[in-house]
Amino acid sequence: MGDPELTADTLFDGELVLYQEKRGYRFSMDSVLLAHFAEAGEAQSLLDLGCGCGVMPLVLACRYPGLKQVVGVELQASLARLARRNVLENNVSHRAFIHHADMRRCRGPYPGGPFDLVISNPPYTPLGRGRLNPRDQKAIARHEVSLSLPQLLDAALANLSPSGTFHLVYPAERCEEVLAAAQQKKLYPRRLRMVCSHAGAPPKRLLLSLGRLPGSLHTLPPLTVHESDGTLTDEVDKMFKK
Repeated sequence: MGDPELTADTLFDGELVLYQEKRGYRFSMDSVLLAHFAEAGEAQSLLDLGCGCGVMPLVLACRYPGLKQVVGVELQASLARLARRNVLENNVSHRAFIHHADMRRCRGPYPGGPFDLVISNPPYTPLGRGRLNPRDQKAIARHEVSLSLPQLLDAALANLSPSGTFHLVYPAERCEEVLAAAQQKKLYPRRLRMVCSHAGAPPKRLLLSLGRLPGSLHTLPPLTVHESDGTLTDEVDKMFKK
């Protein structure tokens, strides 16, 4: 029998199954957009900082069979357990691993690192802004309760290979703050794409790729999520199908 406190959700026409808590933190559109923005290319290894139920590691493992090491790190024990279950359910336990760990204490690469590709959909609502969710799992996942932006960048640096890239999603209104914080850590922008809910609307999110070496920034056309009738645009709809 299934667990009544969990839902079994699918991506890629049922190819990928993800168990999530009904009332806890559930993955959002942000994770799907970032998993498709990240270009694995010839990468051999991937790390997700704050992997939740494991959605991004599993999406990328499914899309890029050449990834030999797919690792997720999650602070919350309940979400780490779910991520491990999802790894087993999707038959990728031979190359996907989940660590229950606190990124703030990361002083060197996690097992399997350093990594060619590091990704993160971090908590990005500053403390004191917005309503703090009374359910701790959601609060930790959404608000900067247990992880600040500088701490996230430190964890990325500790795990990033010399030629690797770090990809993250963040509120568009904090773009200058992210770029300034990254520059202080000697991480340089490679690609940037703004995300709009509808055509012509102001951007809500940014998708950003950073690397250790300076170079030119490639700004991509904005990504529009919804059509005027509320349906997903073709580009975003395809992301849910692989």
